[in-house]
Amino acid sequence: MIRRWCDDLWLGMRLALGGGGARTALTRLALTAAGVGLGVAVLLTATSVPHLLGAREDRAAARMGAVGVASVPGVDPVYAVKLVDEFHGQGLQGVLVQPTGSRAPAFPGVSELPKPGQVVLSPALADLLASPAGEELRGRFPQPVIGTIGDAGLTGPNELYFYLGSATAAAQPAAVAVNRVGGPLTGHRDLTALELLLVVVGATTCLVPVVVFVVASTRLAAASRDRRLAALRLVGADRGQVVRIAAGEALLGSLAGLVAGGVLFLVVRALVPLITVSAFRGGIFGEDVVPDWRLGVPIAVLLPVLACAVAAFALRRIVIEPLGVVRRGIQAPRKFWWRPLPAVVGVVLLATRWERVSADAGDPAVIGGVVLLLMTVPLVLPWLVERVAGRLRGGSPAWLLAVRRLQVDSATAARLVSGIAVVLAGSIALQGVYARAESDHLDPGSVRVLASNFASSLTDVQAFAAAVQELPGARGVPVTTSGTLVNAAGSETRLILGSCAELRSEGAPGDCRDGDVFAVGTPEANAYHPAPGDRTWFAGARRADPGVPPQWTVPADRFRTVSTEHPAVLLVTPAALAPATSVGLISNITIPAASPDVVEQLRNAVGQLGWNGIVSSVGTERDGTYALITRVLSVGSILVLLLAAGSLMIAAWEQLRERRRSLAALMANGVGRGVLARSLLWQMAIPVAVGVAIAVIEGIALDWLLLRSVGHRELAVDIPAILFLTATAAIAILAVTAVTLPALWRTTSLEQLREK
Repeated sequence: MIRRWCDDLWLGMRLALGGGGARTALTRLALTAAGVGLGVAVLLTATSVPHLLGAREDRAAARMGAVGVASVPGVDPVYAVKLVDEFHGQGLQGVLVQPTGSRAPAFPGVSELPKPGQVVLSPALADLLASPAGEELRGRFPQPVIGTIGDAGLTGPNELYFYLGSATAAAQPAAVAVNRVGGPLTGHRDLTALELLLVVVGATTCLVPVVVFVVASTRLAAASRDRRLAALRLVGADRGQVVRIAAGEALLGSLAGLVAGGVLFLVVRALVPLITVSAFRGGIFGEDVVPDWRLGVPIAVLLPVLACAVAAFALRRIVIEPLGVVRRGIQAPRKFWWRPLPAVVGVVLLATRWERVSADAGDPAVIGGVVLLLMTVPLVLPWLVERVAGRLRGGSPAWLLAVRRLQVDSATAARLVSGIAVVLAGSIALQGVYARAESDHLDPGSVRVLASNFASSLTDVQAFAAAVQELPGARGVPVTTSGTLVNAAGSETRLILGSCAELRSEGAPGDCRDGDVFAVGTPEANAYHPAPGDRTWFAGARRADPGVPPQWTVPADRFRTVSTEHPAVLLVTPAALAPATSVGLISNITIPAASPDVVEQLRNAVGQLGWNGIVSSVGTERDGTYALITRVLSVGSILVLLLAAGSLMIAAWEQLRERRRSLAALMANGVGRGVLARSLLWQMAIPVAVGVAIAVIEGIALDWLLLRSVGHRELAVDIPAILFLTATAAIAILAVTAVTLPALWRTTSLEQLREK
């Protein structure tokens, strides 16, 4: 029995290679392999995402300093401060380093750590600085470049990253002593409910259509295959043999598609490092794109099985009569009762989460509900297209030809349009979630720009204040400077530096003069109370060198105590702090509103002062995780839409090849090529119009259900987004029609009427 089955499958493969002529068979196989291969490449890429994200995290963790590690014998610690910046929307990160000796721990990708006044750049950052686009950025990196960072020290080939040598990094509050490199990532947060919902809906929207396209591709050239199988039935093949032979044909196409998809995936893997869009945060290394074998192996095994199952299921109406193909006769209308059942189950699964205060988008019930609702589209669409086509009457000759073709065989068009409809439905739902996620971010009217700078001397304080207050929108905005004093016992107190006018708002008396020091407020019990003559250090000063002498002595002749209701603080005027050997102060400025150009100028000002500070704009920058999710999903949606257009084009070519004799006969009887071209357009436009209508309804319903069950927010229909997606579908139809016109001209040649 097994041998007989294998023989039937082998016969099916031989027919796939030679049935109807070698050239025709190879063309048919190539079209099927191309359609399946596109889907396989997308699925393999999707299964590579877990490894890709893990590899990026491993690369990022490998360059992190291991916090809390005790001193390592033979290793001189490096004091490091992590820097996060931006340049015109591009992420810019780096580390401020201060080596304490020649035996510093090895940072990946860096052969030698920079000394104070030197910098090591990533290749992408070096190229940007050397290009005209980086002219504005050069002011932040006046230091000499002593090397470039290798791939081992980067998360992507296009990452903008640097190591900058500093003589004051150890004294900064954010400094950490690094004795060993390689530690857990810090600063990561869990996804919010809406962000996780974006991931779930986006992944489902991108992957469900791929499965639909793969299944549709295995059904290419179905008409000619059905005629061959009917002939086999006539010469004595039983029903089981015919099914196995059809499965063998589909099996060969799916195996060829697997090979084509693997080759296309390798091509994509080689081209991935060339991607420079900001969606991928510095790009992707090709070696990090590795399919997860737990997902890749099932694809390789299940795809041929799925192709065989689809081929067998499609023959249920054909093998009954061996003398002809039943599809040419009158078919029973498709039954509707079972088609919406997945949608009903999906609604029930999502409805069970309505009463929860905080539903999880990663809940299997939510994921299952989304998948079932989207899978309803390809189930309902064939029935709906059949009903619509059956009720269309009248019109131009091109319209009549298209309608009649759909009335005879609407299944092929419906299968192809189902993928586009799923993409549209998921995209509409995503747009609604996008809008609600955007509303969770700060109102653009509350934009603020925050800048801070670490100063190791009064000159640094004055330089920062002078640099930022020259910028538009910052003139007159006060700069506040503060720090922390530490006595010999390690007790701390807060210090505020400013002019008498600035200190009066903190409780300084009206007769304040430059050089005065005021101990203001009610001190807490067991807290450090500075006294005249105290010898103090600034916080962090003894981190790198515990033996450093005191930096500042509290003056005895100009010291006064002021009792107020303010919290206890030491108010110091500039002249009083002038005798200090060095300081450790933080200067801050808050600009209520600023244009993007002002933000870049402010970043340049901080960079030119030695990268001892940070600049952040609140309300104008998206959260990094949210931005990554939305951008990656946008790229994924574009790729799936391209896959949809490609599959539609391949199917259109296959349909023209199948109908070449009938089209040539129409041409011979006086039907113009323009009529045939418009007929082809209508033949695709009618199913797409039906698909768009059902996609809009499904997308809005899915958006409402998701926001109701997970986001607990009200629905707001994004009409412009729906119109844009509808226009995209229309443009796809026109583009596919235009591309298939040359094939139509060749197909309608009278040479197609010749018999061989």
